[in-house]
Amino acid sequence: MADFPHMSLQQRTSQNMAQVQSQKMSQAQIMSLNLLSMSSADLREEIYAQAAKNPALEIKSDLLESGVSSSKTEVSASSRFSDNTRYGTDSARGREASDNFQSALESNADNREVLSDHLLHQLNAINLTADEKALCEKLIYNLDEKGFHVLAPVSFLNAENPAHTEEFLNHCLSIVQNLDPIGTCTNNYRESLYVQAQISNIASDVTLFLLESNEHFDFLNPPHIPKIQKKLANYLSEQKKLKFASKNERLLSKDDISTEEIEIALDFIKTLDPYPARNFGTAQTHFVSPDVIVSKNEIFGQSQNDDTPEFTVTFAREFLPRLEISKEYTALIQSANIKDGDTSEKAERKKAEFKFARASVNEAKVFIDSVLFRESTILKAAQEIVTAQAEFFRKGARYLAPLRQKDIAEKLKVHEATISRMANSKYLSCEWGIFPISYFFTNAVASAHSEQSGQSSEKAVISKEGVKFEIARILHEHKDDKKALSDQKISDILAEKGITVARRTVAKYRGELNVSSSYER
Repeated sequence: MADFPHMSLQQRTSQNMAQVQSQKMSQAQIMSLNLLSMSSADLREEIYAQAAKNPALEIKSDLLESGVSSSKTEVSASSRFSDNTRYGTDSARGREASDNFQSALESNADNREVLSDHLLHQLNAINLTADEKALCEKLIYNLDEKGFHVLAPVSFLNAENPAHTEEFLNHCLSIVQNLDPIGTCTNNYRESLYVQAQISNIASDVTLFLLESNEHFDFLNPPHIPKIQKKLANYLSEQKKLKFASKNERLLSKDDISTEEIEIALDFIKTLDPYPARNFGTAQTHFVSPDVIVSKNEIFGQSQNDDTPEFTVTFAREFLPRLEISKEYTALIQSANIKDGDTSEKAERKKAEFKFARASVNEAKVFIDSVLFRESTILKAAQEIVTAQAEFFRKGARYLAPLRQKDIAEKLKVHEATISRMANSKYLSCEWGIFPISYFFTNAVASAHSEQSGQSSEKAVISKEGVKFEIARILHEHKDDKKALSDQKISDILAEKGITVARRTVAKYRGELNVSSSYER
């Protein structure tokens, strides 16, 4: 009161109530942003966790968990109240911390792509057999946050499938290991370094030797060149005495390994990344279900007076439990009859029960509103994506248009970080398959002549995925040619189609498609 001598009691009370309301809004916004970032599988877990913690939040139905009901319904509302519940008011420090946290959430976009999404995106662009794709997907879903195997890859071979041989497994492992980031789908960081060195095609024999086994890798400890040279000399001397042939014949043919060769090997190893998956997000679960379903209306365009939209975008609610506020708790609050001035033990107990019930109902409302906010944001963003990528939904991947998260954010008048969280670990199902929502955000990388009649001189931008799709199609069309297409020839063919892409860009995209150069094909 000393700080505000000119303010009346009513003014100070109003200000305090406004501060409390501001704090509540901040907490609600923080929860909304957190739920928006979750995948549908993570949200399911959070819903059940909240229902177990809050007796006023009830799971009305769950199509994926038929027969599951909240355990709180077996306990009466009054038995869940407590006389020992303590209540307090928020502090200025707490309000400031909450506001700062909210500001940080809004200003820092969650841009880290999940590793499995990133790998699957590339895998879907490669022409694979059904067996190859199925096993590669299993290998990708078997990776931990470092990009290493969780279960032994051999455990995914089907003994009843004659195609599932050890050679087939190694072939599929190589496909995934060659995807960006190179070196995932390995047992450990040493093997990842070895795979990266092999794929580089510029690693020396000494480099590959040091990385090919744990025994050889130990030669690098400590990484002192004279000590490494001595260990190598002793090892090769012992190997030369053996009667059996060694796979290290090129090294064995040497009398010694120079310090310069060892230094080159060490310098090269330093350029490799022992944890290539470190820059990617992690998924808590590999359960994938579409959050949005896009279907084409068959009657679209059949009548000039028909207002039916070309596509219908729906939110996949069946994958999430349906929530409601406990009617028992709501009735208890409405029927509460607490007299002012009554300080009896019974009255105090009723006050505590009323406060507990009211707090529980309010928390349940905030949670349900946050879930609805998530649904609304995803649905609105998906509708804008479908509008922007209409050609993709009509004709397929070749027609994916350049689109930025910023573009959708401006359409919805929200922060770009909100769209980033919306796209994280969310999936869209359409006639072309199930895609990560992030798939539809791609930059423009080339220009193409418009295919519209009378506009051949105009230019239209084409996305990276569209260019990669065209490259894959060109390679497929010319797969039986006696001479493999060079990157320059592919660039020329693209130019004939009105797509301007440099030879180096073609080489980069060809590599992402896991296609070897013309010299190796």
